[in-house]
Amino acid sequence: MPTALPEAPAFTLTCPAKDSPDREVRAIRARGNLPLMIDDRLLAEIAQGDLAESWETAVHLPAAALADMSRLAGARLASVLEDNIGSADLTDVVSDAAVLFLLAMRRAGVRTPDEIVPCTLLWDEEKRQELVLKRA
Repeated sequence: MPTALPEAPAFTLTCPAKDSPDREVRAIRARGNLPLMIDDRLLAEIAQGDLAESWETAVHLPAAALADMSRLAGARLASVLEDNIGSADLTDVVSDAAVLFLLAMRRAGVRTPDEIVPCTLLWDEEKRQELVLKRA
């Protein structure tokens, strides 16, 4: 049974397409890295090496550990974005966003980082879980 859309997601993470109108997104893609928009407030760049390393780690984690790590990263990110992202440690914000996004991709059945397609992750704070909306 599909999960219902949260009425008001606490935040969104978006992996924009290669043909995005955003020049910075296209530059990140041209470098072979993965762009990640955090709640339309911050554009992060996940370097190919970091992506591969994080993915390899996630592959070996049991499903329960993936779920626990996702809940922790999502809750921390929701808290920071609710309070004040301007005073947050941006390294921690990007790290939590990247962890949550990559774990969600893994949990959604993506087998390799190359299979990640443009999509949006909605965080439901009430259920403390993500919902991934993939675009064709």
